[in-house]
Parts: sequence; structure tokens; C-alpha cells
Amino acid sequence: MRYQAVIFDMDGTLIDTSPSIISCAKTSMRLNGVPIPPESEFDRFIGPPLRQCFQIVTGITDEALLDRLADGYVANFTPELIALGLVYDGMRELVVALHDQGVKLGVATLKLTKYAQQTTDHFGLTPYFDAVCGSADGIKADKEAVMRDCMQQMGITDPTQVLMVGDSPYDQEGAKLVGTDFAAALYGYGYRREQPDTGHAVCLAEDVTDLARFLGC
Repeated sequence: MRYQAVIFDMDGTLIDTSPSIISCAKTSMRLNGVPIPPESEFDRFIGPPLRQCFQIVTGITDEALLDRLADGYVANFTPELIALGLVYDGMRELVVALHDQGVKLGVATLKLTKYAQQTTDHFGLTPYFDAVCGSADGIKADKEAVMRDCMQQMGITDPTQVLMVGDSPYDQEGAKLVGTDFAAALYGYGYRREQPDTGHAVCLAEDVTDLARFLGC
């Protein structure tokens, strides 16, 4: 194995959580009197920081309203919504294989920490991860900071021994700032909706099979 540790983003990388995310976003919009955009717009909601997600799909620039939308999302994200998600095909097997090989595993997500942990619990993945890290408030999140927290909890000090797997430019930028290698999950939301520069990526995974092959699993 070429890496001592692998860190996964959650939404669009480890698990397809789009049904729960979109449902909660619509709830917050309705509660705040914001018209619901066309369904196609919600592909753009998943990946960026929460306030930015609302700004992207609604075009709203009013800071106070964006705060209310983000607060409404966090307040209305219930554990029941987690069950709407789906682990990507082959991902459970890959996680188990890496764990059995002694690779340290982490999750670094902009999702609220408690919901990230409840998600891995729900899908039976928690026993395989050494750290599940998210945002303290689910709103003012920074990918670099979450990744560093994850590495610290895993006891990893050398970023060159770590692979970050993510589906968005935010994951890629976080990996670059921390100094880890980066694998682009092209099957996820971020790279599916746009064609950002993947120059930093050491692996372009069209599906989980591609990622497993790169990791030698």
C-alpha cells in the first residue's frame, strides 16, 4: 500500500447523500419564503460550504437571508434524513479492504460533525474509521482545517503519506493546502456538474472500481 492513511470526503464520495441534502435545503427555503429552484439546479447545491450552496442555487446575495437559510438547514437536518442516502457501489468493500490492510481511514466533511458521525453509524461504517471529522457548526467550515483535525485524530503527522479522496474543487484545494495527494472522485457531484482543473490529482476515478484499482485493492 502506497499510503499510510486515506481520508474520504463524505457527500458525493463515500455516500450518495443527495436525497437528504436536497430535501433539507428545500425545507429551509420554504420556511424562509424562498422560491424552490428547478430540480436541475440542486446538483450545484452539494459540495460548497453551506451558505455558498444557497447562494449558488438561488442567486440570493442578502447576507442575512443566507444566514437564515443556512441556520434553517442545520436546524431541520434530522437523523431520519440520513436513511435516504446510499453507499456508492463497491465503497463498503473498499473501506473494509483498506482497514484489513492496516491503512488508517478518516472522513473529512463540511457536514456538521454529529451528522457525519450519525451517517457512518447508520451505514455501519464507523468501526472501520479511525476518525470522522466535520464542521463544528455546519456553516463556517474550512476543508483544510477539517482535514488537519482528521489527521491529528488519526495520529498522522506526514501529509505525504496521506491520500485525500473527494468529488469537488474544495476537496482538491484542501488537499493541496495540507500537502496530501488527491484522488478526484469523478462519479461524485462536483466533477459531474463541471470540469474543474484536476491537475493536482494523482488519480481520476470514474467509479469506485477505479479508485480501488489505484489503491491496489
